[in-house]
Amino acid sequence: MDNPTLTPSNLIHRLSPNVRRAWNHRVDTMKLAPRIIFDYELLYMEKGELTIRVENDTFVAVPGDILLFKPGVEHEFIDSRGECWMPHIHFDVLYYEDFEQVPINFKNRSECTEAELAWLRPDILGQAFGFPNVLRIGNHAEVHKTLMQIIHAYERRDADYPLIQKALVLRILYLLQKGLRANNNAHLVMHQPAMELAVTYIMEHYNETVPLKTLSKLACLSVFHFSRIFKQTFDLTPHQFQIRYRMEKAKELMIFHRLSLSTIAEKVGYSNIYSFSKAFKQVEGMSPRQFMRSHSNSS
Repeated sequence: MDNPTLTPSNLIHRLSPNVRRAWNHRVDTMKLAPRIIFDYELLYMEKGELTIRVENDTFVAVPGDILLFKPGVEHEFIDSRGECWMPHIHFDVLYYEDFEQVPINFKNRSECTEAELAWLRPDILGQAFGFPNVLRIGNHAEVHKTLMQIIHAYERRDADYPLIQKALVLRILYLLQKGLRANNNAHLVMHQPAMELAVTYIMEHYNETVPLKTLSKLACLSVFHFSRIFKQTFDLTPHQFQIRYRMEKAKELMIFHRLSLSTIAEKVGYSNIYSFSKAFKQVEGMSPRQFMRSHSNSS
């Protein structure tokens, strides 16, 4: 990735979607000449079939497919079969001051002026989040439901629209990411209920020593397989997850309760203040006393 800023961790807090157009498009036949667009278009294939070319890749979109046309990427609809229902939206994922001025483009790149090409958005969803042009995911029905909510909100455009459309596009991006992750990690999806059960147990017993054997038994897995799947699911070992949760509970006690550090250490599962302070500094990058001083005016 050439641009170091195009990473999920750097971009996630900057996402501020705006929907340019939302349309529940239904036609008997569908063709679209080669073109590029300046923003993103997300299209759900609800009914019918479309033969589509995206750059050098030609494929047939069938019901349940989700198509993500990206800024500056040439595409065309070559042919269709049957009545085509294609709810779709045009949107930006970041806030741009010229949002209202950018049109829906129907020209190829060579036909666009320099001023028009200046409207091209960076491909954040493809480069940073790895979203492909075609998404075939198990939770596509949830995406369709949310997409229709956006379309209905766009058609009404009441006073709450600016907020609800952002929330719904963010939900779609979450669902797309969730669906892609499930495709790539089918075993994690299968064990998700067991992992949720285990992590709930850790949270409910955060101030106790929770043996791996107890957690693996809850999940009906061997200790080895439980530990591996837990780490793949939460990106932390069970022990690391418990420590992080203990520190969150400790911070809550420091901010909202007038307790000594030794009492707080005991409440979150440490036998002495020294081991608690060491763990706290490793997680938070500061000592408990420094944290308390920095939040001394909190109430």
